[in-house]
Amino acid sequence: MKLFKWSKQDQQKKQEQDRIDFLKEENDQLLDQIESLKLDVTELEVENQHLTEMVSRSGFKRRLLRIGMGLAVLVVTYALLVLVGERNSNLPWLLLIEAAFIFVMGRGDDR
Repeated sequence: MKLFKWSKQDQQKKQEQDRIDFLKEENDQLLDQIESLKLDVTELEVENQHLTEMVSRSGFKRRLLRIGMGLAVLVVTYALLVLVGERNSNLPWLLLIEAAFIFVMGRGDDR
């Protein structure tokens, strides 16, 4: 008659089964979280690719490149004018005209 008497083996089996069930549930939760994170990463990669395409299509990169080249020309022009010995009173006007040209050149392909 084992109705009311539990053996140690039965208790250990039950504890082991409970522990196995707990670990299975925890494993399933972790797998669900991993799948969710994979989906999030995939969505972020798609969004990143979309934004990269938008930036390259917008011409922003080209505008920055043109302005950077213009600034380099501005620096070279200043160095050449100083090297040639241009009067200091004319330098600001020449550089201002060139800076305006660079600004207009940067906005050139917007239309």
